[in-house]
Amino acid sequence: MAPKAYKLCTVCIQRQNPDGEFIRTRPSRCFICHGLTAKVAKMGRLVIRQVRPYEFDSFSVGVIVPDEVQEREDQLRSHLQIRGLETIKSQLSGKVAELVKKKTRKRVDRRRPQLTILADFSNEVASASSKSLFVFGRYTKPRGVSQRKEFCEKCSGRGCPECKGGYVDAPSMEEILGRRFGRILGSSRTKFTWIGSEDRDSVVYPPGRPFIMEVKDPKLRKVPARSTLITGSGRATVSNARVLRDRPATVPSFSFRTRAFLNSAEKLDGIDLSLARNLMKSVVTYRNNKGRLVEKKVYSVRVERKRGRLVADIWLDGGLPVKRLVSGESVSPSLSEVLGIPLVCERFDILRVKQSGQVSLEAEGRPRRSR
Repeated sequence: MAPKAYKLCTVCIQRQNPDGEFIRTRPSRCFICHGLTAKVAKMGRLVIRQVRPYEFDSFSVGVIVPDEVQEREDQLRSHLQIRGLETIKSQLSGKVAELVKKKTRKRVDRRRPQLTILADFSNEVASASSKSLFVFGRYTKPRGVSQRKEFCEKCSGRGCPECKGGYVDAPSMEEILGRRFGRILGSSRTKFTWIGSEDRDSVVYPPGRPFIMEVKDPKLRKVPARSTLITGSGRATVSNARVLRDRPATVPSFSFRTRAFLNSAEKLDGIDLSLARNLMKSVVTYRNNKGRLVEKKVYSVRVERKRGRLVADIWLDGGLPVKRLVSGESVSPSLSEVLGIPLVCERFDILRVKQSGQVSLEAEGRPRRSR
């Protein structure tokens, strides 16, 4: 079959070998696209409508075309033994991208776009999704608010008439922070990376505990540095919030200062509280949830009597469980051990969390430090 036997539209001719000769026809009669290329302007309008709610600096465009379109082009090139300049997908993607670039004045970035656009020429629909945004900040919380959403004990998270979608209907920082930043950024899906943890009964004091929140498919990309949150149990705050330049590769290690409220089934009279100093600057060994032995350090300990109870002020490495450090459950040495009396930690508060270094970020395939 000679080149002239193939009737192609102008757009499809542009993709073939420029030295070839074809019969030029309107798109609806084109051997390859059957009118598909005439839909570029319409698809451009659909795409612009989809990207309008988003705040972004860069974008890329992907295209879906019917399989038979690509098959007909492959058939033509095989018969004529021509390589062609590009595929119909890449050509249509470029044309739609030019329309978006002209309308939004944003740049095309095929490697790391903030916004990914999908133009489906098969069904004449378009969609857009935004690159996840990562917020780093610190939060404080009052007593009575848990850090994470807690699974319902009756259904184990499956969902039942007595719970809230598998979770206990009680305030948590995960839900409160997710709802606040989701509303600010126009997203309904968030995921948290916690840097340490505390109990529902713990107060987290300023400057607060660091956290990283992934916000999926955000419409906007800026966050306020400070926020005040209503929890139902008191005021929580967020400070020093900022958007990271990229996805975190690692999170920093940390140490923290806690105030632990202690009790014992035995009488507390006559205990030599100065013995608590024996725990200072000691390396503590404990078995973590995976059954591995872990070593952490205790930097300072002070135990005092206050209103008939013992209160411990401890500075320790992150990851070392406070209640087990007090009781000695799979932990050695412990506060119970050095004081010579079985103790339990009724509750503990977080007075300060100190980071060791910064969050490292993914960039160009290698970790990068945030500033």
